[in-house]
Amino acid sequence: MVEKADSSDEDERLDRISELPDFVLHQILSLLQTREAIKTGVLSKRWECLWSSISVLNFYDLKENEEEFMNFVDRTLILHEGSKIRKFRVDFAEYEDWFISHVDSWIRFAVRKKVEDLDLDLSPTLYSDRFQLPQHLYTNATLTKLSLHYCDIKPIGPISWRLRSLSLANVHFSDNVIHDILSGSHLLEFLHLQECRGLMHLNITSPSLKKLIVQYDDHNPFDRDPVLEISAPNLQSLDILGFWYRRCRLMNLQCLVHATIDFEVVMDDEVVMDDEDEVVMDDEDSDDDYEVCLNILRELLEKLHHVKDLTIGTWCIQILSTGELKILHSPSSKRKCLILDTYITKWDLPGIASLLRSSPDLETLVVNITSPGSIQFDNDFLALYDFDEENYWKSSEPSFQCLLHNLKTIKIFDFVAGHGQMDLVQFLLKHAMVLEKMMIYSKRLANLKWRKRFMPEELLEFTQKMLRFPRASSHAVILFS
Repeated sequence: MVEKADSSDEDERLDRISELPDFVLHQILSLLQTREAIKTGVLSKRWECLWSSISVLNFYDLKENEEEFMNFVDRTLILHEGSKIRKFRVDFAEYEDWFISHVDSWIRFAVRKKVEDLDLDLSPTLYSDRFQLPQHLYTNATLTKLSLHYCDIKPIGPISWRLRSLSLANVHFSDNVIHDILSGSHLLEFLHLQECRGLMHLNITSPSLKKLIVQYDDHNPFDRDPVLEISAPNLQSLDILGFWYRRCRLMNLQCLVHATIDFEVVMDDEVVMDDEDEVVMDDEDSDDDYEVCLNILRELLEKLHHVKDLTIGTWCIQILSTGELKILHSPSSKRKCLILDTYITKWDLPGIASLLRSSPDLETLVVNITSPGSIQFDNDFLALYDFDEENYWKSSEPSFQCLLHNLKTIKIFDFVAGHGQMDLVQFLLKHAMVLEKMMIYSKRLANLKWRKRFMPEELLEFTQKMLRFPRASSHAVILFS
């Protein structure tokens, strides 16, 4: 009996988590999917009812029996005792029409609990209609964040929202609907539109909206609009992402400070994806295709010439390479910070040079080393414009104004010491006259618990090599992490 008591005392001493205050345990449970949070009730009497008052409910359909899933959600909401729901999320893998009464009741439950963050991902089956947002939600006063996937937005009356953040994905609506949304959301600061069809003009006049993301991921050439016009005189941040079948025309962006262009132009049947998810241009009229893509990109860059920070992705960099090789330089800009998302392959090099040349005021250069991937240029283009990768930076004219007068900080993330990466580092150190610091962060491996990629002896080898590179700036410091 004594031994049993001792064992019990030891268990109590070891169970320090259960001694934490309720609000801390609620925070922990809120990080779990609701099904997993409920399972913690078997741990002890202390945990038995904790889940029933958490403020975050996250339901995810694991493609199980749909009726069982809906019954599980129904039972959970009946047993929930909390007075307020901060976040309510439902993710249906295959939503069907007959689920509508259940989903409606779940939304009403969340509204009664004064939900602040509502996230509905209701991907319909092939023969089902999309879920239509209930009318009472259009005048909800407690929501500050709303995310809708595969939902129809058809308000009968005016919209009155106090939203700070709105994310819409795979939603079909007209210019009038998005106008009503923006007119009824005077506090909106963040808007993310992903695969939203039917839009032709996005006219944003709200002084509160500061960040806009527009993204397309569907390659279907039969369902597209020719041009999307974006006018946003008060916008400060704009991201253009994904795969675009249509042009994006920018207007009235005088307050824009940050821009990201990380997209690919997909041109009907002439641009396809190969087995390795790389863009392959058709041989027929491919040079014209490159020129069309270059013109689209140059038009965007001209409209973004005034932004202080520009982030640009691999495809865009490589399309700029096609222009640089034809002596068609990037439009000049006033940017102070340039962020390159690239693996620094051969066909990135002229594009990087073009961006440096067009950024005379550049003070900070950031390179995020991404996964390898490139346009596969056709043989005719290669025959005309191929170049010597090994000696590209050595043969480049070091007349970039930013290197001579302004570039002070360089940061390289996920560095793997590839040949192209080392050559770029050597070139920048050799020609950046006022460089103050270059910070290099080595890649960490997720499959090895984020251990650094390099063994100590490898790190020593390439750092010593790098420290021997000549430096134009006597004040330049190289930092490794």
